[in-house]
Amino acid sequence: MTSSGVEILGLHLSPRKNGSSWALLRSFLDGAESKGAKTSFLSVTALNIKGCHGCNACNETGICIIEDDDMGQIYKAWEGAKRIVISSPIFFYDMPSQGKAVLDRSQAFWSRRYVMGQNKEDIPGAKGFLLAVGATKGKELFTPISLAVKYLFDSIAFPKKFGMLAYRQIEGPKNLTPEQLAEVRQAGEDFAAP
Repeated sequence: MTSSGVEILGLHLSPRKNGSSWALLRSFLDGAESKGAKTSFLSVTALNIKGCHGCNACNETGICIIEDDDMGQIYKAWEGAKRIVISSPIFFYDMPSQGKAVLDRSQAFWSRRYVMGQNKEDIPGAKGFLLAVGATKGKELFTPISLAVKYLFDSIAFPKKFGMLAYRQIEGPKNLTPEQLAEVRQAGEDFAAP
């Protein structure tokens, strides 16, 4: 198979390994890889991410002053990325606290863009995607995370519009249907198109 030349970063925002959001992301990335995309995978389950201090130091420098954790790995991955897929479960109608720490620490990128005037234009060709899964069936179950991810993408100079697949009433990976996993895999294949 000819490589699509596309590189995709998968970012998993759940504290649990091998849960339903993990299964969705693996299926998505498998689909992308089947089309020749090169993928990488970062999960907060394997990273130590501290919460934002709210000190506003990044408004002066564009750099977060917290240096003794693993957020630098995510910053580095974002700086080279043109395609990012985020996968998360829903805890209390939003992403888990580990994912929220990642989101809050994107303030450094927001400061670069909106305080310091850097990266004013979206990255050419950048695309984002969100996979979300929740155990309940509430009408607004995915509203908070979709808004949060919209502004995360905006902070890192990605378009605010992104693809999304979200599934309700999923208690764990065993509840994901073959049809849902096939839909996610197909989305990964489509996301890998040059």
